[in-house]
This record gives sequence, C-alpha cells and structure tokens, in this order.
Amino acid sequence: MNKRFLLIATLCAGLLGSCKKSTFDQYYNNPDLTTTGTIDGLFTGMLKSSLVFPQYYTLFTFQVPTIGRYTQSVGLVNGEKMYVQSPTYNQARWNAFYTGPMASFREIEKTYNKLTTDDEKQGYLLFLETARVFLYDQATQMVDYWGDIPFSQAGHLNATNQLQLAAYDKGQGVYDSALTNLQRISNYLADVQVPALYQTKLAKQDYLLGGDILRWRKYTNSLLLRLAMRISYQDEAKAKGIVQTLLGNPDRYPLVTAYTDNVQIKANTPSLISTDMESGLAPAYAPGYMLDSVMKPATDPRIRVFYARNVNGTYNGISPTQSSTQQDNAITAGVTSRLDSVTYIKNTNFPGIVLTAAEVNFCKAEAYERWGGGDVKSAYEAGIRQSVAYYFVINNLNGKFGTPAAQPTEGEITAMLATPTVALGTTQDDILNKIGLQKWIDFNVMLNFESWAELRRSGYPKLNFIKDAGVTSAPTPPTRLLYPDQERTLNAANYKAVAAQDDIYQKVFWQVK
Repeated sequence: MNKRFLLIATLCAGLLGSCKKSTFDQYYNNPDLTTTGTIDGLFTGMLKSSLVFPQYYTLFTFQVPTIGRYTQSVGLVNGEKMYVQSPTYNQARWNAFYTGPMASFREIEKTYNKLTTDDEKQGYLLFLETARVFLYDQATQMVDYWGDIPFSQAGHLNATNQLQLAAYDKGQGVYDSALTNLQRISNYLADVQVPALYQTKLAKQDYLLGGDILRWRKYTNSLLLRLAMRISYQDEAKAKGIVQTLLGNPDRYPLVTAYTDNVQIKANTPSLISTDMESGLAPAYAPGYMLDSVMKPATDPRIRVFYARNVNGTYNGISPTQSSTQQDNAITAGVTSRLDSVTYIKNTNFPGIVLTAAEVNFCKAEAYERWGGGDVKSAYEAGIRQSVAYYFVINNLNGKFGTPAAQPTEGEITAMLATPTVALGTTQDDILNKIGLQKWIDFNVMLNFESWAELRRSGYPKLNFIKDAGVTSAPTPPTRLLYPDQERTLNAANYKAVAAQDDIYQKVFWQVK
C-alpha cells in the first residue's frame, strides 16, 4: 500500500470516530493490518468488505440519506441543502474501496507473482481471477459514483517498492478493462481444470460462493451483462455484441437467473451478523411514490415484507413532493410507514447482497425489447417473481424478532402481474419504464447505488424531484459525486487532471441520455 493509502486509512479512522463505529470491525479481520499474508487469507479478507455487508456507518450516513435521496428508494424529510453532498461521507466511501478491495487485491497479485512453482501458479490463478471479478465489480461502482478514478496505478507500492501517487484512469477505460477481463475470465472459468487441492482451498476461503466454480461463472457473466447494459446507450454496438453472446449461449455463459443462485454474503454464523440494521436504517421511511403509486395499486405482496403498517393499520409512504412541514406532520401522526422490522430493522441475518437473479432477468428483458432475440414479457415477469421470492426468503431469515409474513400465493402474483402499474404496455417507452420501475423496486434501499446508476443511464423509472430553490449550486439531484477533500489534497498533482470535471452535474461517460 503506498503512502497515499496509508494516509487515507489513518484519516479515515479519525472520521469514523466522529460517529458510532460499526460492530463490523469486531467480526472481520482487517487485511490491511497484516504484515504478511497468504493468498488464501488475503482472498477471504478481500471478500470481507464493508461495501457489501450491511453496516451502520455506510447505511446511516451515505446509503440512506445521500443515495436514498437521489433515488427515492427510501422516504426522507425534505429540507434545506437536501441534495448537497457530505464531503466526510463521500470520503469514507472512497476510502472503503482503496483501503479494502483494492489494497487486498494488490497484495494477492504481489503474493501470486512471488510463487515459484508451476503447480502453485496454476492452482492459485483461480484465486487471482475470481478476486479480479470482485475487484471489477467494486471498481466499476466507483466509476458510477465519480467518473474517472485512480485504478491501474493504485496500490502498487508493495509491488514496485516505489512511492507513486496514482494517476486517474478514464472511467470508460476502467469499464473497457472490466469488460475485456471479465470475458477472458468467463472463458477461463468455463475451461479450467482445478487441481483438487486448490478447489478445496477455495471452498474453505470463499464464503461468498463457497468455492463453487459454476456459481463464479454465473457471477462473472451476470456482472458482464450488468456492465454491458450500463454502457448500452453510450456504445450500443459493443454492448449489444457482448449481451447477445451471453444470451445466445447459456451453456457456455450461464447466468444468475434463480434467486437460489443470488450472489450474497450470508449472515448466519456468529462472525457474520448484521447488527447495524436498526440504527443504520433509522432515518428511513417508506418511499411515497414506490409504495403509494406503484406497489399499492398493484396489491404487490412485497409490501408486507418491505414496510410496516401505520397507526391506522394501513401502508402509507412519505411523499417526496410535499413540504417538510407536511411530511413531519404525517410522521408525528403515525400515518407514515417505516421499513419492516422483520425483514430489515430487526433482522440480524440480513445478507450482504451483491447481484440478484431479478436484476439479471430485468437486464434480459430490456435487451430483448431493444434488440430482439427473446421474450420480453417472460424475462420481465421472471424478474418480478424472483424478486418476490427472494425478499420473502430474507423476511424468513429473522428467527429472533416478530413473525414472518404470510407467503404470497400464485393468485396474488398473477393478479399483480396483470395490473396496469405492472403489466407491460405496447410502446417501447412504457415497456422500458415498467422494467425500470421493477428493477428500482427490487434494488430497494440495500442496492440503491445501482438504482442511481440506472436512473442516470436510462432515464427510467421516471421520477419527479422537488427543487431546493434555496441552494443554487445543488437545486436538483446530482449526476455524480464530488471527489473527496483528502484526495484533492493528498493526490493534488494528479487531481489537477480531473479538476475541471469535478462538478456535481458533470455526467459519467455512459450517461448520454
């Protein structure tokens, strides 16, 4: 780890001290604190990421009040400077990537490059390549937030023994690298013959997918699908080619299409417990448009696992277009619903969600609608069904608080799919908006960063935001995050190259609509 990252890690600790620290630290070993490490241990350390597993600090300070505001995935009270970003919380999110997955991956690379036997290199290549999949997942999220980021030169001190502040890679360049390498890794995983020793090692260290090569193939290909669709309005030909290759050969390129294959960190052991959900989600209420305008008219069964009933025994969200006084009055009167306690607030077994079958099916539906080659309606409805099934599974994970909700019947789901707010229309605009709506509902609060990317990429779903007339610099939601203050200071020379585009309304490269 170079000087820049050591400084950031120290400063980050000070920032976190100003707010309640997550109990996450109790459960996970920090790979950045080790002086030596094996590929096995570093691999596990990389997956033990606060970017995936629910923790208080991320939820309470960033995911809910910032990204939740920009996506309306949660209900929040309107107020002055509501779209203004917090430099401290942006900094913490930035640091989490560079001192977490990036630092761990560079250590894995360094350790792998020191291996001396062909057998070791062949066996541990499996660790290196699967770790690279996770790295690209997280790195492209960084691009989605900020645009250009330090990447190819980041974290190379231990490999080169030279202090070098990392230059910025173009966001498009990071995506190009991800798409190229993920395609290569997909083919590697499809053909690799793993020695039994290293298959056993991976199974022991990999608590994300249990060392299951088929599941890693599905994750890799599904991530490829997500990223290809993300650039599909910016470079349609490239995206279409990748997507049609994936969808045209499901045996060679299997995808996550059933909720039982969802990529997630299970929280079902003493060292993996979501203890921060209640405090982390404290600011969140039921979002008005999602609940009142989309889900309630469809009698969506997910309502009973997403939200709690109000004092009247009904479900009501907080309207994003009301004044703060009106919103506060509704909250005080108890007529605004909160997030459900069994599914969310009191669920110490809530998983860390990485990628779901619902998202994959919605990506397939959009691809079929725009480029043909498959049944839009079937893929779309499969996405909804997989979402419903998965959230009821999560609701049933809570074995300590409350009573799980009644399982949805086939009749409920069939009726929902036929309602006007859910059933696909006849125009492409309506079809894509419906797909966007259901993807947005499925992402919900825990994957709302994906919602924000999709909103900016596609323009769907169509949401209305109240303007903050009192803040001329941020009257509406931004299109990117500002670079953190410490990055501007500690990496000043390289920051100069991107300073001109460091504006909240500068678009990320894939946002062309």
